[in-house]
Amino acid sequence: MSRSIGNMVNNTVVGIITAVIFILVGIALGPTLTAAVADINATSMADVFLGDVVVTLAQFIGFFYYLGVVLGGMAMVWITVNRRGA
Repeated sequence: MSRSIGNMVNNTVVGIITAVIFILVGIALGPTLTAAVADINATSMADVFLGDVVVTLAQFIGFFYYLGVVLGGMAMVWITVNRRGA
């Protein structure tokens, strides 16, 4: 019985630490992504098919990236906490 409880606590702690590391690495890589996307502008996309759509989507890439990192971390915590006897 105590071994089972110990395993559950250990798995929960490891899962939470993994989620925190995932979020921290994602946030640390965010400025690299936004710097790369900053090079996309209307002038560089003038001759590209659907270039204006690319420029519009480029303005939202940072938001979607950080949203994905936060939601991914929340999902990792949710799965870790709600795991039964794994």
